[in-house]
Amino acid sequence: MEEMQNNDMSIIQSHNNDKELKREFNKGMAMGIVIAVLLMVLFVLGKRTFTIYSNMLSGSIDYEDKAQLIYDTLKEHYVDDIGEDELYEGIFSGMVNYTTDQYSYYIPAESYEDFVSGTSGEYVGIGIVVSVDENENIAIQYVMEGSPAEAAGILPGDILVAVDGVEASLENYYDVIDMVKGEEGTTVDIKIYRPDQALTLEKTVERANIDTVTVSSAMMDDGIGYIRISEFDSVTYDQFKAALNELNSQGMKGVIMDVRDNPGGLLTSVTAVLDELLSEGIITYTEDKYGNKEYEYSTGDGIDIPVVVLTNGLSASAAELFTAALKDRGVGSVVGETTYGKGIVQTTFPLSDGSAVKITTAKYYTPSGVCIQGVGVEPDYEIKALPDFELPYMASGTAELSDNDIQLDKAVEILEGEIQ
Repeated sequence: MEEMQNNDMSIIQSHNNDKELKREFNKGMAMGIVIAVLLMVLFVLGKRTFTIYSNMLSGSIDYEDKAQLIYDTLKEHYVDDIGEDELYEGIFSGMVNYTTDQYSYYIPAESYEDFVSGTSGEYVGIGIVVSVDENENIAIQYVMEGSPAEAAGILPGDILVAVDGVEASLENYYDVIDMVKGEEGTTVDIKIYRPDQALTLEKTVERANIDTVTVSSAMMDDGIGYIRISEFDSVTYDQFKAALNELNSQGMKGVIMDVRDNPGGLLTSVTAVLDELLSEGIITYTEDKYGNKEYEYSTGDGIDIPVVVLTNGLSASAAELFTAALKDRGVGSVVGETTYGKGIVQTTFPLSDGSAVKITTAKYYTPSGVCIQGVGVEPDYEIKALPDFELPYMASGTAELSDNDIQLDKAVEILEGEIQ
C-alpha cells in the first residue's frame, strides 16, 4: 500500500513536470515569435523603428516616438508621395482641431493674411462682389459705392469674362477672384460682358484699399432711424458713428438697430459701438479657465431716444453681446428670434513662421452675469421672418429696406408707440 502510494505520487509528479515543461516550451515559443517579429521589423524599418516598437510592447511609448513612427510608416508605405510641409501642416491642424471646440483652429501661414484682412474690414481690390449665375457665369452681383469699379463704369449684372487675359470660368473661380486683388496702386485688366446691351467691354482698373461696408442706415417715416450692422470689424465703429451722427442731424426720435445675420466680430469693435449707446456702467465681462475676469465699461451719457434691436438665429457672438447689453441695461427691447448662442471669446496667437492659432480663451457674460453660450438671447417680442424673406446685401452705407420684413414692421410699431 505504501509502495503503491509512492508509485502514484511519482506518476503525479511526472505529470506535473510534463505540464511545466510544456509551459516553458510555450513561453519560449512565444518569446521566439516576438523576437522574430522584432528582428523582422528591425530588418525592414531600421533600428529607430525597432526601438519604438520595443517601447510600445513594453507599454512605455512616447508621443514623439509614436508621431515619428507614423511619419516613417507613411513615407515608406503610402502609395503616393507625401510632402513634408503638408504632413506637418496636418499635424499642427489636428493638434488644435481634435482637442478643442469648433471655434478653435490652426491658420497656415499662406492663409493668415486673408484671415487678418477678413477681420480688419479692409482689403485691396476694385470693390466688386461676384457670384455664379444660373448659366455658371461669374456675374458681378454688387459694386461697392465709391469704389474703383464704380468709377470705371462696371455695373451689377455684368459678366466677368477675363482677368488679365485669363478666361474666367467656374473651374478657376477662386483663382480669378484672387487675381482681381493685388497691391494698392497697381492695375488689373478686366473684360466684361453686359447682357442687356450685348456689349463686351474692357476696363483697366486701379486697385485701391477698400473698406468693407459693415454699417448702413436710413431715415424712415416719423423720425425713426434704421441702422444695420452686418459684422463688427475694425472699420465698424467709424461707420456706425458716421451713421448715428447723420441720423441725429435729421432729427431722429427713435432708432432700430438691426443685427440680424450678424456673425459677430471683434470685442473691441462692439464695445466701442456700445459705448455710444450706454450710460456709464458694465458692458460685459469675460472669464478665463483660471477664473480671471476682465470687465468692459461704458463711460458716456448713452443714447436718450427709444431703441429696438432686431435679431434672428444667425445673430451670434459679438452681435449677441450687443443685444444682451442693450436689453440688460434697459436701453432697448428686442424683436425677432432667439440668437445663435455663442458666448465665448477667441484669441488669435500669431506664430513666428507666419502661421497662427485661434483658440477659445474665455466665456463672456452679460451685464447681469448671464453666459449665453448654448442659450442665446431671447427676444422681448418673438416674430419669425416670412419664409421668403432675405436681408438685402449691404453694398453701400445707404440701407435697403424690404417690403416683406414683418420683424422690421413690428419694431416700427413699437417705436411709434414709445415716441408718442
